[in-house]
Amino acid sequence: MANMYRQLHQHFSAYAFITVVLIGFSALFLRAWPDREQQRLLIACLMFVYFGWGIINHTKTKRLTLHVVLEYLGVSLLAGVLLGLVTI
Repeated sequence: MANMYRQLHQHFSAYAFITVVLIGFSALFLRAWPDREQQRLLIACLMFVYFGWGIINHTKTKRLTLHVVLEYLGVSLLAGVLLGLVTI
C-alpha cells in the first residue's frame, strides 16, 4: 500500500493530466450530443491521447514493454468500441 502512495506521489502530474483529459472528454462528449459524428471524433481523440499518455509515461519511467503497449492499445480500443456503441 505504501508503494502505491509513493508511485502516486512520484507521478502526480501525469495522473492529474489524464484525470483532466478524462473529465474534459466527458464534458465535451455530453455537450456534443446529439451530434454523433462529433462524438465519434472525440472518441478517436480520447483513444489516441490515452494510448499516447500510457506509452509516454512508461517510456519516462523506463518500464515500457510490449506487454504494456498491448495493454494500453487493448484498453483504448475496448473503451473506444464501447463508447462508439453509445453513438449508434
